[in-house]
Amino acid sequence: MKIKAAVLRGVDQPFEIEELELAPPKENEVLVKTVASGICHSDYSVAHGILRSPFPVVLGHEGAGIVEAVGPGVTNVKPGDKIIASLSPSCGECRMCQESKEFMCSQMGKLVTYSTMLDGTTRLKTASGEEVFAMCGVGSFGEYMVMPAGSAIKVPDDTPLESTCLIGCGVTTGTGAALNTANVQPGESTAVIGCGGVGLSIIQGCRIAGSTIIIAIDPMEEKRQLAIDMGATHTINPFEEDAEARVKELTGGVGVHYAFEALGRVETMAQTWGMIRPTGRCIIVGVAALDQKVKIPAAGLLAEFEIQGSCYGSSTPVKDIPRFVELYKSGELLLDEMITQQIGLGDINRAFEEMGRGEGARSVITTYA
Repeated sequence: MKIKAAVLRGVDQPFEIEELELAPPKENEVLVKTVASGICHSDYSVAHGILRSPFPVVLGHEGAGIVEAVGPGVTNVKPGDKIIASLSPSCGECRMCQESKEFMCSQMGKLVTYSTMLDGTTRLKTASGEEVFAMCGVGSFGEYMVMPAGSAIKVPDDTPLESTCLIGCGVTTGTGAALNTANVQPGESTAVIGCGGVGLSIIQGCRIAGSTIIIAIDPMEEKRQLAIDMGATHTINPFEEDAEARVKELTGGVGVHYAFEALGRVETMAQTWGMIRPTGRCIIVGVAALDQKVKIPAAGLLAEFEIQGSCYGSSTPVKDIPRFVELYKSGELLLDEMITQQIGLGDINRAFEEMGRGEGARSVITTYA
C-alpha cells in the first residue's frame, strides 16, 4: 500500500514528505493506521546525529493508532483494536523477558540500532525500490505503521489516542523511572534536571508516588511553570542559581533521596551526584552520546551514593502502558497539559526547530493527509 511519511535522508537535513510503499505485515507483525505521534527528543537526537540510525529513515516511535491487519501468529491484537506502540518488542523468549524485564528485551537492540523489523528487514520502500528504515521498528511519522506484534499494546476502546500516544515513550520512560526504577516512596524528596516531556513525566511520577519535595531544574521559564503545573513544589533556573547548592538548601542541607537527569548531558548527569543525600540515588534517564563518560567524585561512595540508569522506565509495557492510560483517565496523570501543539505532518520541520530551541514540552502530529 502507498502511504505518506516524513523521510529523513541524513543528519542535519530537513524532513521530506514522500510517498512510500508499505509492505503488508509478516508473521508476528501488525499493520496499524497512525492516529497520533508525539515528537520525542530521541527523534531529535537521531536527526542531529547524537543517536545513530541508517538512512533514509522514517522517524517517530511515540505513536498510537488502530490495528488494520495482523500477520500470521498474532494473538495479542486484532483489527479494530486501539494500540499504543511500545519501544520494546517484548519477545517473551529471551532471558530478560522471562525475568519480566521487557525493558531490556534482547530483541530491542535490533529495532533501536538498525531501525528494522525483528528479521532484519524493512517494510518501507520508495517508488524506485530504495529501502527506507523505520525508527524502533515503528516509524510513526507515517500514515501507517508495520511493527512487531509485541510492540503493539492494546488499550481500551475509549482511550483518546491523540493524548495517550505520549505514553508510548516519554511518559513510560519518565513516569516509569519514578515509579519503577526509583520506586519513590511517600514523603521522600526528589529533584529533576530537565523539564521536557520526559522530565515532566518524572515529576508526575514523583507526585503520584507521594514525594513531598519535588524540585524542577530548567533554564526555560515556560518549562518551569509547566513543572509546577505537573506537581513540582520548587523550581530552579540553573543559569541564575547554583542548582546543587539550592537543592541542598531546599532540603535542609542534606540533599534529596533521588535526583533524576532527563537531558542526556554528561555534565548534568554528574550534577545529580551533588544533589543527593547519604544513601541517595541518581537516576539517569537522559541519553548522552554513547562515546561520552560521566565523571563523579569517589568521596560520595563513602556515603553510599548510588548512580543507576533507567531504560524505558524499567517497564513491562503490557502492564504499565494500560496502567498509565488508567492514571490519565482518573486525572492523576496529566497529558493534555503537556501537549504544546497538535500539528500536521507538513509542520514537522518547524516543530523540530522549536524543539532545538527548547520551546514547549511536546508537539503531537495528528493530521497525516
